Amino acid sequence: MFGKSLGRLHAKTAAIDKTRIFIGSMNLDPRSASQNTEMGVVVDSPQLAREMLRVINISKLQNSYRLRLAKDTGTLEWLTNDGEKEMILTSEPESGFFQRFYNMLIAPIVPEMLL
Repeated sequence: MFGKSLGRLHAKTAAIDKTRIFIGSMNLDPRSASQNTEMGVVVDSPQLAREMLRVINISKLQNSYRLRLAKDTGTLEWLTNDGEKEMILTSEPESGFFQRFYNMLIAPIVPEMLL
């Protein structure tokens, strides 16, 4: 039904040599290069590249996780900062039980080149 898609528009951005930026839809994987219809634009602007890098660095601090292996069990841990202290999560953030279960079932049958 119209409006029920889980698809979302999200741009990919990159700063190249601190002088150019790329903004587009293409993922940097074989599937996007060979099977999907993708597009993007390269802009030659050192000022815009500096500003984009500034925004990316702020976003990295606020919206990302660091991964590590737990010393005692060897399982994955997600590290984040809540603004005051570092937090350690032992299950994948922002995913519920059913999403993790689905990923566990589907992962063995997805071809490596599509990951």
